[in-house]
Amino acid sequence: MRRLLFAVLLLGAVVAVPTAVRATAKKVTFTVGQLQNIDSLNVTVGGLVIDYEVWNLIWPSLTNMAAKDFSPEPSMALSWTSSSDKLTWTYKMRAGMKWSDGQPMTADDVKYTIDRANTEQWNSHISTTANLTAKVVDATTLEIKTSVPDPRLPALGVYIIPKHTYEKVSKDDLPNYTADDKIGGGPFMLGEQQKEFTTLERNPNWFGKKPAIDEVIFRFYADANAQYQALKSGEIDALDGVPEQTYASIKSSDNIVGIAGNQGGFSELSMNSGCSSKPGDGNPALKDKKVRQAINYAIDRDLLVTKTLNGYGKPGTAIVPSADPSWDLQVSADKMYKYDPAKAKALLDEAGWKDTNGDGVRDKDGKELKLRYFDRSEGDGGKNTGFITGWLKDVGIATDVKTMADDALTAVIGQNQFDLFTWGWVPFVDPDPELSYFTKEQATTNPEAVGYNDANWCNDQYGALYQQQHTELDPVKRHAIVQQMLSIFYDEAPYAVLYKYDDLQAFRSDRWENFVRQPEKTGPVLFTNTSPAYLELRPKGSGSSGGTSAALWAGIGVAVVAIGGGGFWLRSRRKGSADERE
Repeated sequence: MRRLLFAVLLLGAVVAVPTAVRATAKKVTFTVGQLQNIDSLNVTVGGLVIDYEVWNLIWPSLTNMAAKDFSPEPSMALSWTSSSDKLTWTYKMRAGMKWSDGQPMTADDVKYTIDRANTEQWNSHISTTANLTAKVVDATTLEIKTSVPDPRLPALGVYIIPKHTYEKVSKDDLPNYTADDKIGGGPFMLGEQQKEFTTLERNPNWFGKKPAIDEVIFRFYADANAQYQALKSGEIDALDGVPEQTYASIKSSDNIVGIAGNQGGFSELSMNSGCSSKPGDGNPALKDKKVRQAINYAIDRDLLVTKTLNGYGKPGTAIVPSADPSWDLQVSADKMYKYDPAKAKALLDEAGWKDTNGDGVRDKDGKELKLRYFDRSEGDGGKNTGFITGWLKDVGIATDVKTMADDALTAVIGQNQFDLFTWGWVPFVDPDPELSYFTKEQATTNPEAVGYNDANWCNDQYGALYQQQHTELDPVKRHAIVQQMLSIFYDEAPYAVLYKYDDLQAFRSDRWENFVRQPEKTGPVLFTNTSPAYLELRPKGSGSSGGTSAALWAGIGVAVVAIGGGGFWLRSRRKGSADERE
C-alpha cells in the first residue's frame, strides 16, 4: 500500500485571485479553498482528497450514485438488465457521447478500462473490476460478466479513461503520466494548473446535466487562517476542513453557512498485531489480544471527542466500513470499550505484565512494556498524542513517541517496523474495500510488495467471512455477515478506533444556493463520493427552481466566521481503492 501524503503548500504569502463568484454574461466561477495540492490527475497514480474531488468532475463512470442515498443511477449507461443468475449484466449506453477533445466515447472505452485495470492491477480499480470481463456488443451495448456473484453490481463507479489517449502510454510509463492533456469526459475538464491553483472549465461535450457553474477553481493556501480570511473577504466561495474550534464560533449571519456532514471518516490508534514478522520488528506484547484490549479500555474516547473534535463526532467502536451509517457496528453497552483503567490493568495482569520493581512501568520476563508510538506531523494526530500516552502511562505502559512526516511514517508502516501509530480512514459506500484491507492476504510479507493491512493483523474466520460477503447477493444476509466481521475485529482489537468525525465545511451563502448533501440528511456538500453538488449549485438569485432545502439549514449555524484557535483538522485517509489514506 502506498500511504498518500498531504501536499500542503508552504507559501510565504497568499496570492491575489479574482473575485470568487463572477456571475457575468460570460462566466460563473466557483472557488474552493484547499490546504492540499493535487497529487495527480492520473487516476492510477493519485489518491488525495483533492484528487478524488477533481477526478469526480473530469472523469466519467458507467453508473453514478444518487446524492440522496447512494443508489445506482444512470451515467454513461442509461439502463441495465441482468441474467437470472446475476452473473451477466447488459448495459445500454448513451448514443453520441464524446470526450472533451471531440473523440467518440463508447462502450469500448469501458471495456478498455476494465481490461487494462485487471491486467496491470490498478489500485484505483482492481477491487471493483478483478472478477469482471467486458464485451462490446455494439456501439451502445456493453456486456459485463462476473466470475462470482457480485453484490455491488449493477453499480460500476470506477473512473472510465479514454482509450485513445491511455493506449499511447505504456505500463512502464503510466506511473509518470500526468494526464494534464485537458482530455476528460465529466462535467468539467482541466483548464489551467499552477502551483497556487487549478482551474476546471465546463466540458462542452458533457452528456449529463448542464451545471450553472462555468469554471471551478481549487485554490491552495498555506494554513487554515489564510483560507478563512479568503472566505471572509470573498476571495473564495467555499472550503472543506474547518477547524473544530473555529466551526463552533459560527453564529447567525447572512454571509457564511457552516455545514457539518459525516461520511464515515474515522481516526484510530493502530497496533502491530504481529501477523507477519517478515518484514517487521513489532513488540511481541501486542500479539496478545488481552494487551490490545487493555489499550482500548485505557482510552477515554468521550474526552477525545470533546477536546479534539469539539463535539463534532462520535466515540469510536469498530472500523467504519461505509459512508452509509447503516453498516456501522452496533455494540451492546456491556461490550463497549468504555474508559475503564481498572479493567485495562486487570487485563494486563492476566497477560503477565506486572510492575515488579515499582517504577510505574509493567514488565515481563525482564522486559519492560514500552511501545514505540509514531505520530504524524500532519493532521490531527498531535492533538491526541498527549492524552493517549498519558492514559497508557496510567495503566503501566510506557511509550517512546516520535513524530514523523507522512512519507516517513508510510515507509515505517510498510515495513511493519512500528508498535503504535495514529492515522485514519474515510471509507467507500460499499463496505467491501475497507473490509478487504484487514484480510491475511493484505498483511505485508515482502517489503517489495507492501500490503494494505496496516495493523498487521490476521484472523482466519474474518477472512472466510470476507469471502462470503464478497459474493452474497441477499442484502440482509450480507449485512449480517459484515456485522460478524466487524464484531471479530472489535473483539480482537488491532485498532483502538478513537472516533468517527464530521466533515466541517463553510460556504458563502450570500452568493450560492441549492446546496446538495451526499447522503442527503447526514453527508457533507463537497468532497463526497461522487461530488454531485457542482451540478446543482446556483448563483443566488439566478432564478433557478432549486434552492437550499429546509432540511439542510436545520440545525446549522450561519455566520461571518471569526478566526478561532485550534489546529486545522485534516482527514487522515481518503476513499479510493487501497489508497484510501489521505
